Amino acid sequence: MRAPWIETAIRHWRHRRIVGRRLAERRPDLRAALRAATPDSVLLAGNSHAEFIGTPDFGGRPSLNVAVGGSTAADCARHLADLPVPVRCAAAVLIIGTNDILRWRHPERDRSVRRFEAEVRRILDLLDTWSAQVFVAAVPPVGAWTTGRDPAAVAIFSDRLAALCAARGHAFFDPFAALRAGAGGLAGPGLHQDGVHLADYTRLAAEVARLAVIDPARSGPPASRPAAPVPAANLRVLRAAWIGRP
Repeated sequence: MRAPWIETAIRHWRHRRIVGRRLAERRPDLRAALRAATPDSVLLAGNSHAEFIGTPDFGGRPSLNVAVGGSTAADCARHLADLPVPVRCAAAVLIIGTNDILRWRHPERDRSVRRFEAEVRRILDLLDTWSAQVFVAAVPPVGAWTTGRDPAAVAIFSDRLAALCAARGHAFFDPFAALRAGAGGLAGPGLHQDGVHLADYTRLAAEVARLAVIDPARSGPPASRPAAPVPAANLRVLRAAWIGRP
C-alpha cells in the first residue's frame, strides 16, 4: 500500500502529463490565433470551460481562445507566461478554478486557497499587460452525483476571485448562475453526465459575451468585420475526448 504523499505525487505527475499533452495538441492553433491578434480582440484563457466556448461574438470583436483543458491556476499561469501576445487586446476573459477544487488537492486547506490566490495573481498580472479590461468568471458548480471535486470549495474559491477583482479593478461575473442549485457549489440541470462539463457550451459562450461588456472608451470600438461562429461541433468532439478534465 502506497503512502498518501506518494499517491498525491503520482496524481500531480499524471495531471501534468494530461495538461502537457493537451497543450501540445493546442499549440499550433494558439500560435495561429495570436498571430491574428488585433487591438480590438478579446482573449479567452483558463481551463476547458474556457476552451470549449470557442470564439464567441463580442459585439463584432474577434475572439482569441488560448485556454487549455485540464488547467489549474498554476498550469494556466505557466502556460500564459510562455505565450507571445503581439498587441494589447481590448479585453481578456478568465475561467479558472474547477481543477483547483479536486478533492485530492485538499481545497479545504488554507494553504491550498492561498496557493490558488497567488497563482491567480500571476495570471492577472499577465492579463493586465495584455488587455485593457479583464473579466474573471466565478467557479462553476459541480453535479451532486460527482465525488471528485469539493462543492464547498466553489464558493470559497469564487470569493477569492471576486476579492482579487475588487482589489485590482477587474470585473467579476457569473456566467454559470443559471446552472446553480441555490447558493452552494452544486448544480441543477444543465451539466454533462460527468458532473463537471456543461451539456451546452454554445449557450455558455453567449452568456459570457452578454455579461462581459467591454467599455469602448477604454479599448476603442470594434473594427468592422463578421463575427466568428462558435464551433459547436468541434466542442462536442473536444468534450468527448476530455471527459472529467475541465
